[in-house]
Amino acid sequence: MNRMSPSSSSRLRHWAARLVLLTACIGTVATEQATSDDVSSNELVGAPLRITTTAPRATRRVVVRASSTKPPDKSVEGELRVRLTARWIPDDPAQTTTPWIQLHVSNLEVPSAGAQAPAVLEVGAPITRETEAFLQQGCKLDTGCEWPFDVGFELQSDAVAGTVELEWTAQATARVVDTSSVPKGFTVSVSAP
Repeated sequence: MNRMSPSSSSRLRHWAARLVLLTACIGTVATEQATSDDVSSNELVGAPLRITTTAPRATRRVVVRASSTKPPDKSVEGELRVRLTARWIPDDPAQTTTPWIQLHVSNLEVPSAGAQAPAVLEVGAPITRETEAFLQQGCKLDTGCEWPFDVGFELQSDAVAGTVELEWTAQATARVVDTSSVPKGFTVSVSAP
């Protein structure tokens, strides 16, 4: 009878485990869909705006579009990133209590597609926040792809009286699914209708 030594048995188990792991990795890679390189849009600079504790909400609409001069019958996926810079100006300059502000992005398909946790404002110091929302999947490039989003700004309504000055930008990134190359003339844009 041929018995393996404990060290031989241990090595065999070690290599068997490696083989199982390698097989699992190959299976995972084989089932992932190919995607083209990312293509970024222009950066939309939104018109500056103000919100106050008496009018604490504002919404701006943006539209992301993807197109190609020779569009294949392939799906498009991607993200929209919105960046906000906010400055808090209390009505009473001696006031030290500071409110919070929240930035969120939504569309009809995904009402709360992207939301940033509320951020506390500071007197005299701008804060910057960023949030991201995903472009709804399933749009076929050969039919034209368009995603409308609402960008919302919300100030704590029960805060001390004051104003927030807002500056914001939006930029999208998209890619084509099930192909490793970017289609000819593939472009992504963000605009405010």
